[in-house]
Amino acid sequence: MPPRDQSQKLLFRSARNAVITALLRNEALSRSELSEITGVSPAAITEVAQAFLQRGLIVELPSQAGGRRGRPIVQLKLDASHSCFVGLSVGEAKTPLVITDLRGRVLQHQPLAAYKTPSELTEAAGEALSKALRTASIPRSRLHGIGIAVSGIVNAGEGICRYSAALNWKDVPVARLLAKALHLPVWIENDANAVAVGEKFFGRARSLKHFSSIILGPAIGSAHYINDMLYRGHDGSAGEIGHITIDPKGVLCRCGRRGCLDTIAGGHALRDAAKAAGLSATNMRGLEDFALHGSAVASRLLRSAGNALGFAAASLVHLNSPQCLIFTDIEGFGNGVFRTAIRQSLENNIMARFLGSTQVVFTDADTALLPRSAASIAAFEYLNSI
Repeated sequence: MPPRDQSQKLLFRSARNAVITALLRNEALSRSELSEITGVSPAAITEVAQAFLQRGLIVELPSQAGGRRGRPIVQLKLDASHSCFVGLSVGEAKTPLVITDLRGRVLQHQPLAAYKTPSELTEAAGEALSKALRTASIPRSRLHGIGIAVSGIVNAGEGICRYSAALNWKDVPVARLLAKALHLPVWIENDANAVAVGEKFFGRARSLKHFSSIILGPAIGSAHYINDMLYRGHDGSAGEIGHITIDPKGVLCRCGRRGCLDTIAGGHALRDAAKAAGLSATNMRGLEDFALHGSAVASRLLRSAGNALGFAAASLVHLNSPQCLIFTDIEGFGNGVFRTAIRQSLENNIMARFLGSTQVVFTDADTALLPRSAASIAAFEYLNSI
């Protein structure tokens, strides 16, 4: 059983978090390996493991011969089927509701009916969840929470969408509304933060303590992990790279200022610029195809956007010194002019001492990325509550 007094509880919580992190990063580990990796004492590892075994959160794998005298080695593994989580993405993109397991694998996805108001979202989510559970034969008792990724400014602690330009929502208590309707704990997060959490716990950043996640979407979003912690700033809105001023005399941004990065490199801005230039590209893949087939206008727009984003990202590297920059392509640019321009701009604007130590990764998002990332928020909160 967990210890009783406050100092022991804090030690148990620290050991618990270290064990969870290690088991998420590795398929299976012995108790001695957990102690070595985490720096937690063998006695504390035993205590945490026993608590997790009693809850069914981890399982013991069949013993293997080990050591000089052939002593059996019992490995511990997270039971991914122990808990399921629901993920929703609230914003402009049409994405499904998903149900994931404890390791972030999507078990089922279900289309979400169109919505505009919070009450319509609540109704659509309830219907989609019921259908998803029936289709996948997942008992409701395995659900331990819902995560919501919101395109906009949120107060994660209070579960409130402060403002979403995509939905024209202001001060909407999203978490409370859905929790009441669906009878499950609900957590919300800014969509860029949600993607970073998903990468940290289930994706490419599991072994990284310091990284920045940059979202290539209708707008440009970013989030940062510093020393293994999501950095929120004093009011929870850290990471607004999209509103870094690139051109003080540029296009008016919806934030009320001119020349923000969003007005140059965001998907909305590029589609508008392409339309104004007479190009019939309705998406970024189409714009890249125009550039590939010799359109000077398309090439100019994509290079200008990539140069601006690379310039802003270089500033992030200088400020935070991340191990890695992870660019997540939601808009579907592909590996074309835009990405090339970003890389070139980064190389031209990062100080030489950062070039060799900063990894740059581009990933292509699927339609489940945002809701799956949202589900990772619920998984993270659940694991931290055990």
